[in-house]
Amino acid sequence: MNLLKNIPIVRQRHPGLGLQQPFEVVWESHTGSEKNWHGDMHYALQFCLILHGEVEVRFSDFQRRYQEGEIWWTMFWEPHAFRFLGKHNFILAANLDFDHIGNCDPFGSNNWLLPFVTAPALRYCPDTPDERQEVLRIGQTLLHHWNKRPTNWKLRDWLTIHELLLTAIDRLNTQSDTVPATASAERFRKISPAVNLVRSSSGRPPELAAAAAECRLSVSRFSELFRQTFSLSYGKFAARSRLAAAARDLKSNNLDIEEVANKWGFYDSSHFYHAFQELYGCTPKQYQQSH
Repeated sequence: MNLLKNIPIVRQRHPGLGLQQPFEVVWESHTGSEKNWHGDMHYALQFCLILHGEVEVRFSDFQRRYQEGEIWWTMFWEPHAFRFLGKHNFILAANLDFDHIGNCDPFGSNNWLLPFVTAPALRYCPDTPDERQEVLRIGQTLLHHWNKRPTNWKLRDWLTIHELLLTAIDRLNTQSDTVPATASAERFRKISPAVNLVRSSSGRPPELAAAAAECRLSVSRFSELFRQTFSLSYGKFAARSRLAAAARDLKSNNLDIEEVANKWGFYDSSHFYHAFQELYGCTPKQYQQSH
């Protein structure tokens, strides 16, 4: 059963995200309980903190009510919906650029995507008063810094965000009764060369066989580990990554649509138009003209 059936999903774009601005903070408030759902999906990673009130969140196969001091996570291009239920509601969301998450980690051993790719029902959410107070503190700090812009606020917030990610990763790696605590990190370590290859690609991402070879794994073993780690195939991961890169080129470079399509390996323009429209809800031309 798809819990999102009949809920309109709005595709959110984040044109400001990039190397100089790897995250953004947004917020929304609402008075009173709602009947209607707000459906959306992002090409950025996102986590949302409940600073006040109550919010009900729905994924395709999971639904939960989140209270003050709790948090929910969404992977890039993951449809979801929410509605406010409290008397006075205030949520803060942090959108993170996929290409730069974890760039403060010189060791490269952490699966920084783990909080987002874990099944929605298992994603980290504070379950003690102390943890909820810490989430509230983080949310209030991010909001204050974004509004006041004190000295070094971007760096402080980027590090604070990664501290929260580390908390979530540590909890996820220790709460499983059936999977060893290091299993997820070990899987990510094995496939991380392919992830880095995709993220650093200046054109079409490597094919499956090349990605597997980069990790010194057979194609079948690599595919298995990749799906276990990211809950989607390598092919879909690479396709989404190059569409996001193409979208950035459409708005930031002096390239026409055909040049962008060719640069990112869409040699059939009709395929590029179809794939782009399916993901972003508009044609490449409409996207280019609206940004």
